[in-house]
Amino acid sequence: MTYSVLIHRYFYIWALFLPITSFLILPSVQGTTIAYVFALFSILVVLIGSVFRERTYMNHLIIFLSLYVLVYFMSQFGLLYSRSVNLSGIVLIDPDSDGLFFRSSSITQSIYLFSGALTFFFAKSFYKQSWDRYIFLGALIIAFYGLYEVTYFQLFHTNGDFISNRMFGEHSGSWFQTTQVGALTIERLKSLTGEPSMAAFTLLPYWIYALHKRRTKTQLVLLLSLLLTTSTTAYIGIILYGACVLFFFRFEDKFNASLPIFSLILGLILYNPISNYVKLFVLDKFFTNNVSGTERQNSLDIHLDFYNHLPFINKLFGIGFGVIRSTDMFSTLLVNIGLIGVLLFSLIFLLPLLKLERTYENKGIKILLIVLYVTMMMAVSEFAYLPTWLFLGIAYNKLLNQNKNVDGVRINGNAKSLY
Repeated sequence: MTYSVLIHRYFYIWALFLPITSFLILPSVQGTTIAYVFALFSILVVLIGSVFRERTYMNHLIIFLSLYVLVYFMSQFGLLYSRSVNLSGIVLIDPDSDGLFFRSSSITQSIYLFSGALTFFFAKSFYKQSWDRYIFLGALIIAFYGLYEVTYFQLFHTNGDFISNRMFGEHSGSWFQTTQVGALTIERLKSLTGEPSMAAFTLLPYWIYALHKRRTKTQLVLLLSLLLTTSTTAYIGIILYGACVLFFFRFEDKFNASLPIFSLILGLILYNPISNYVKLFVLDKFFTNNVSGTERQNSLDIHLDFYNHLPFINKLFGIGFGVIRSTDMFSTLLVNIGLIGVLLFSLIFLLPLLKLERTYENKGIKILLIVLYVTMMMAVSEFAYLPTWLFLGIAYNKLLNQNKNVDGVRINGNAKSLY
């Protein structure tokens, strides 16, 4: 087996499990999802082909680790220097841990971050079009299992999940939730992602990617699954996608541009039921008219107030990665890794938006990254879901190949000018 074949076959298997987060290989050990294990072992697969052969991969990984260590130690230096930071009142990832410096949750959360980073660098270095088939298979596994759960509940009025085994303390890591739509009680689709909002966040990039790869049947299945999550994250993502399509394409892409318009017309025709549905699942949650929205706003206020009272150096570098978790990514990152960390994180998403060529597929990638970034900053504080890092890696792979093509054209042009 050649090195290239090994790399691609490794990913083909990995891709099938990449969206799954509620099943652990070792139920007693958090983080032993199949996808995380594949991510951590991916560096060994790369090194089998010789560290010198993949110098770019290793150099970028070293730069990432160096930046991480720098930001983390600067945050701890700030805490040591000021000694005035009080962690009471904020949501700590490990509330039972004592002390201010080098908290244990930083270690466990760093492992999740490194899994994401390794996924990113693997996709950035090795992505090929042949991967798409397996990427979509992984998404369809999540979608069809979720649809099975919803159908099972309608038939038997109980939870049909027989795979999830993840636990957080005494609580299941897969939350069974129902909701009312008119007179009908339905299970909110969660599949193997833990909860409905995470199912929505997981499926959103796959759905957009399928749209711009012209996988019509796949995107319809994923869209149905998104709607059945009844999650604010899903609806914000779909609406934001429609807005981005209108901005990027105007009406050049008539099918995708018509989606938000069709939804608006349908909403006007069915005004009362649709408006009540939107009010319940989107507006009330987002504008704090129910418990979910109020909790989100309170969490944001508490953590922004905590950040405003930090010493200057900790405003720049935070109090340490993996210390707190708010209900949104913005305040979570701001407190944990400071303003510099937030800017670095944002820059990772921004570069492909600015530099990728304006092809149909690339516009889809750009929209996908915008939707991920905005939904994370507004409503999702989970950085360790690997599909996010996968699609970031694909974006950078396209950017890398684009730059190689430009360099190749430039070299050929210079060679011709010599004759």
